[in-house]
Amino acid sequence: MSGAGKFLLECIVMLAVGLNYAGAAFAAEPHKAIHLKVGYASITGNRIPLWAAHDMEFFARNGLETELIFIASSSQGMPALLAGEIPIYSGSLETAAQAAAMGADLVIIASSEPTQYKLIVQPGIKSVADLKGKKVGIDRIGGASYYATRRMLERLGLRPEDVEYVQIVGGGNQRVVAFRSGMVSAVASTVERFERAGIPYHALADAMEMGIRILGNSYITTRAFRDQNRNTVQRFITALVEGTQWTKNPKNRPAVLGIVGRRLRTDDPGVLDLNYRMYVDPLSPFPYTKLEDLRRNVTDLAESNPRLRDLNVAALVDNSFIQRVQQR
Repeated sequence: MSGAGKFLLECIVMLAVGLNYAGAAFAAEPHKAIHLKVGYASITGNRIPLWAAHDMEFFARNGLETELIFIASSSQGMPALLAGEIPIYSGSLETAAQAAAMGADLVIIASSEPTQYKLIVQPGIKSVADLKGKKVGIDRIGGASYYATRRMLERLGLRPEDVEYVQIVGGGNQRVVAFRSGMVSAVASTVERFERAGIPYHALADAMEMGIRILGNSYITTRAFRDQNRNTVQRFITALVEGTQWTKNPKNRPAVLGIVGRRLRTDDPGVLDLNYRMYVDPLSPFPYTKLEDLRRNVTDLAESNPRLRDLNVAALVDNSFIQRVQQR
């Protein structure tokens, strides 16, 4: 072999070795996780799948470094979402629909099961007749708890004028405070708030048993974020589904109760068991947003906001990310 040929061969060998080392170095370097802020509106059991996906590292395994941010109400969370401060928000479907009707370019990518509203009354109220003329606490006229209350009262044979509606701002916890003080005689709420606080009550009606399905929690993002970050959204939904199915598995019950206890800051076995029965037992393995439920809820809300009558409900929902997970 000539001197030039030998030199060329040595160069090729050295280049191959160098590329081999470089390849090994790149392969050894882990992929950097995508940082993702996720807001949520209340510290209640319907957040269990989200907490599980975070605490049990399903998000991390899907390449996400999630930062869960508690924002007291959807009226505060929605502006943060629209401003781009949080890319995904777990909050009120009602607020999302209202914002979309005003022109906000939002999309719902998943939803929890309907809220298990009950008509909670003071212990001394034993019948529907006892409720006539009494004060009933709601979030606001046209809000989700208002329609849950109205529908339950209608099924019980009461007209809106048979009771006095009292608006209580600040979310479900403030309605519980108003109930405890005796300011109101009834509220539409989930019972675990009362159990956790040890407040005596009587459940006069059950919305789910009456066929009243109020979607209380959805995972919402902007259409721009979805379109520009489809891979991130898919990772989020994949992890959420995995976390939901892990939560639903009975063998993980002790670990799930541990997560709930830490998040709710309680070790009361009764409260933990109630949250499990209310929020884990009914879980669907795939958190689709059901268009029929959404249309019914939007129809109710349109009574106080006529703009919602023109809302394209189907365009507000994108179940495709969940479908991809289910089809794997």
